[in-house]
Amino acid sequence: MAKAPCQEHPQKVLGWAAVDKSGTLSPFHFSRRENGDDDVTVKIQYCGVCHSDLHLAKNDWGFTNYPVVPG
Repeated sequence: MAKAPCQEHPQKVLGWAAVDKSGTLSPFHFSRRENGDDDVTVKIQYCGVCHSDLHLAKNDWGFTNYPVVPG
């Protein structure tokens, strides 16, 4: 039997996502799976956005699925 989404992805996280082709990034709360034995958790305090992230956020290549958290 399949697990409910809240059971399969119980870890609450925050990212910056584009929700449409405007490419505007805004805070986005979502859930992900818990780390496994071979996973590592890192705390990111600062990051940059590369040019390809901008293309992805604005759907310049025509295959972006929104919402998208680039990077």
